[in-house]
Amino acid sequence: MPAQEKKLLFNVNNSPHIRDGDTTPRIMCLVCLALAPALVWSLFVFGWHALVPIGFSVAACVATEWLIVRWRGLPRTIDDGSAVVTGLLLAAVCPPNLPWWAAVIGGVFAIGVGKQAFGGLGFNIWNPALLGRAFMQASMPDRMMSGEWPHLGFAGEWWKNLFHCLGGSFSGIAERIGTAPDAVSRASMTRAIDGGVDVMTGATILEKMHTPTAMAVVDELGNVTYHAPGALTPGWSDVLRGWFGIEGGSLGEVSAILLVIGGVYLLRKKVIPWDIPAFYLFTAAILGWVLPQPYKIGDAHAYTAWFHGPWLAHLGAGGLMLGAFFMATDMVTGPLTQKGRIIFAVGCGIMTMVIRLFGGYPEGVCYAILLMNICVPLIDTLTKPGVFGAGLKK
Repeated sequence: MPAQEKKLLFNVNNSPHIRDGDTTPRIMCLVCLALAPALVWSLFVFGWHALVPIGFSVAACVATEWLIVRWRGLPRTIDDGSAVVTGLLLAAVCPPNLPWWAAVIGGVFAIGVGKQAFGGLGFNIWNPALLGRAFMQASMPDRMMSGEWPHLGFAGEWWKNLFHCLGGSFSGIAERIGTAPDAVSRASMTRAIDGGVDVMTGATILEKMHTPTAMAVVDELGNVTYHAPGALTPGWSDVLRGWFGIEGGSLGEVSAILLVIGGVYLLRKKVIPWDIPAFYLFTAAILGWVLPQPYKIGDAHAYTAWFHGPWLAHLGAGGLMLGAFFMATDMVTGPLTQKGRIIFAVGCGIMTMVIRLFGGYPEGVCYAILLMNICVPLIDTLTKPGVFGAGLKK
């Protein structure tokens, strides 16, 4: 074919054919900005040592991306910012006292196995940060479950005043929802708070709601009556702690309200779709209210009544907000159609609450999203729209 005729040929490529000018670096930059308030607040809550998992996680992700791409002889991809976002999200689902070497292992696995093993950005079937978190949870559960409580000495009198506003005293809150270790009495708890203790450890709200034990009350005649533990019905102080950032656990769990603000920012910038977080949170709230809450009576199991669940505490506690706005909305591992995104979000909400209430693990967001990531190809196939201009099959 003559060279002059070659110039007249159309360059036909894969869809999408209409582009809006958005670039991967810009999208990743906006995600970092949306996640920044929650991570900065976590530094204020836990102290500067929380920079260790953040810094080493990001460094490990970027270094692993650069090394693998260089080894494969491909153009450099670290400039798109996706490795930085993976490192930040991985640090957000890790405890603040995570050792540096554990953060490095998680970052290497997240990029090396969760992303580059499938061919790089756009080809991975799982969210890399959540896959790294799941690997760390399976290989080093003691490190991942060693949740830390607010760095009380870091904020001084401000913390103590806020605790008094929420529940009269921190020891009172700890007694009602079981945040303090059982061996710590109310008196020693109060002395610890007033003395400016730097770090406290204890079970989070989700852990206490997951495996609570009924309280035995003995009357004057020696009759024993069991009452459902108070952790099943968290009070307003518990709800406020999860929503406004006085909650122990991972770095991304300290403030649900800041994660919501970051998610709304991404929605305003049209970086993420509205339907995934909306249907995810709505499904989780409905099931958290409808489903009975399990608890133990000795060695036996019992359940509370239906339609009495603490749905608001479920929304504010744990990583539900982080997963709904920053993890489930991943463009690569999520469905393409709106109907598919709704199915995906509802499935994430169902699996999250089933794992939280009836599974062997108090938090189900990570595994719920990963399991639904596997279903995305099937969801896309079932919700694929018809070809424009073609007739329907009879």
